[in-house]
Amino acid sequence: MTFQHRERRGLDKYLSAIALGFGFWLASAASILLSRVGDGVAAVWLASAVAFVMLVRRERRTGILDYAALAVATLVSNLQFGSSLTSGLLYVVFNLGQTALALLLVDKFAGGLPVKASPSVRTFALILFLTGVVADSVTGLIFASFTYAAHGWPIFKTAWTFLSSNALGYALVLPLLLYGSKPALVLLAEPRALLRLMLVAASCVGLAYLALTYSRFPFALTMLPLMVFAPRLASLELALVCFLTGVACVAIAMTGLMPGLHSGIEVLSDGFQVSVAIIVSTPFLVGLSIEQMREDHARLAELETRWNFALVSAGQGVWDADIRNNKVQYSTIWKNLLGYEESELGNDPELWLKHVHPDDLDRVIAADLDHMQGKVPVYEVEFRMRHKSGRWIWMLDRGKAVAREPDGRVARAIGSMTDITERKEAEERLLVSATLLADEKERLRVMLQSIGDAVIGTDAENRITFMNPVAEKLTGATSIAALGKPLGFVYRAVDEESGRRLDEPHLADNRLERAEQNSRAVLVRSDGTRFSIRQVVSPILNENNEFGGSVIVFQDFTDARTLQRQLAHAATHDALTGLANRPSFIRTVEDLVAKSRRDASRYQLMFIDLDHFKPVNDTSGHAAGDALLRKVASAIKGALAPTDIVARLGGDEFAVVLMSASHGAGEAAAIAILEAVSALEFIWDGQMHRVSSSIGLTQICAECGEANEIIAKADAACYAAKAAGRNCAFVALPGLSGNGVATPMTRVATGT
Repeated sequence: MTFQHRERRGLDKYLSAIALGFGFWLASAASILLSRVGDGVAAVWLASAVAFVMLVRRERRTGILDYAALAVATLVSNLQFGSSLTSGLLYVVFNLGQTALALLLVDKFAGGLPVKASPSVRTFALILFLTGVVADSVTGLIFASFTYAAHGWPIFKTAWTFLSSNALGYALVLPLLLYGSKPALVLLAEPRALLRLMLVAASCVGLAYLALTYSRFPFALTMLPLMVFAPRLASLELALVCFLTGVACVAIAMTGLMPGLHSGIEVLSDGFQVSVAIIVSTPFLVGLSIEQMREDHARLAELETRWNFALVSAGQGVWDADIRNNKVQYSTIWKNLLGYEESELGNDPELWLKHVHPDDLDRVIAADLDHMQGKVPVYEVEFRMRHKSGRWIWMLDRGKAVAREPDGRVARAIGSMTDITERKEAEERLLVSATLLADEKERLRVMLQSIGDAVIGTDAENRITFMNPVAEKLTGATSIAALGKPLGFVYRAVDEESGRRLDEPHLADNRLERAEQNSRAVLVRSDGTRFSIRQVVSPILNENNEFGGSVIVFQDFTDARTLQRQLAHAATHDALTGLANRPSFIRTVEDLVAKSRRDASRYQLMFIDLDHFKPVNDTSGHAAGDALLRKVASAIKGALAPTDIVARLGGDEFAVVLMSASHGAGEAAAIAILEAVSALEFIWDGQMHRVSSSIGLTQICAECGEANEIIAKADAACYAAKAAGRNCAFVALPGLSGNGVATPMTRVATGT
């Protein structure tokens, strides 16, 4: 570490300690001014909670300098407001002790330090209990014992006063400081949100006043509106409302407006602060729990959607057997595998057995029984089932008991079913070929040499025994050079996504259990060239059912894979210009809106409509119009940064997402596009055509609304540019509706 870095870190420590001391002094002064009832005694002590949060959120550990700053701030605040020096020093010792104990407990039992912003409801509740109850109780009892010995103060009353005042301080301050973040403050600063907060806070404070001054059940009625609003407010909003309500309760009691209490020291009796702490902390915990449940539900819904999409994409049907209630749920894909629609088959528990091939039924039931009795950990069996068309198809059925009764009986099982007909047919063909190989090796060799697929045979040592001409062509190696060599000498296949080797047999007990098919394989040749293949690796079993080698059948799959990629590109791009198409662009804007709400990032959206384009189509034909659109698309892309996103929405309408949040950069980009389009000289059949553009510009941000609203704003600004005479750009003011006021930018007059 350089000297400058060490000097900087030392300065940061001093500045941090000064900020800590200043914050503690402010909170101390606020506590004393709000609820001073004696020599340094305050009914609500906010300072300890403020110091705790400032220390618990820092990356570095608390040091002597921090405690010195707290000590000075404690002493100054107490002496400033009339406490004796003895009392001030006493409060220094026990305030520092309470803070240190709270930090120690949280570090030990609440997940360690530092505590991240917006912790979970469980973590927050634990922190509140450790600081406002445990640390306060321990410190309060020691404080009371000391003051009893020194001054004769009653132990229970003193300890209770210390505990209740600190507990209320933690209940008021912890939610506010732990859940206050920059994004939350930005959202709260929005005029509508701020107005709503003021109305809710005023309602809760007003109802608290009525409840405390007129009701026989003041605390329950004070909490009631907070509980009503808790599920409807964000964490920081709820924390502010609870804080203001708690402060109002203390102020009402301190001024003597609450029946049964007098101002001053009487506020400390009968557990008033603890009641207020419960009033403000319980609704916050309830609201936090509801918000977390909503987030958890949303995550579960997203996971379920992904799971369902994965199952549909993989073509796997799912069954869910509730054996306790004798019910079975078959997914739509499960029924589709048998050729039926959802409505054509019910959920009869015996439905699957009714479709199993009679020759496979006993084997299937035995496998199911073995798993039910716990003999095997997973139920897995391959069998034939009757298709709606009447033919028999092969299925791979996998399942597992997910719940059992106390006596061991299965209560619930879940599994999936996969159509493996093609694989089984390939296996059967290869097994027949392997059987014939022993007696008719020459005939098989001729047949394999004549087929269109590439075939490689290996022995039990995975050495090459056979290659047909197609395999020689695809691998680039001759049979003479390859025979007797390890398979990897000429054939190395890997999964194109994971990179896993696919050419090595997967052995269990020196035996290849079943054929493996893969259409994502890539063949890596000895010269380094690669191309896509579709392969099937199958075992060769002798008459004793012993593994004797394998057969690899593969095809050049490059054209098919290329076609798949082309189709994927065509689904998201405009065929005429090669730009992103409307659905792809809208998804991009929706993703950026979601990102803005997560990290408060900002972008800009531009809606572009060509001026005087229709006469080109009318006079020179649509071929000329298409050619002009391609030139315009190229001009727009050339006027922007490589990171900006350009799309054609349809006709002569284009859209742009500017990754820069700068208004100046947005205006410069709009001017560049206006100039680029106006500068185009398009000649078709000897006729010169000129077009210009009208542009609407707006922001993409967390508070700008949904994607469709943002696009509507840009469209409205573009319409304003059209109305203003074309060949210019207008910017839509943030926060306005799509049909709201638009502000014109610098007019660019490069076209006629």
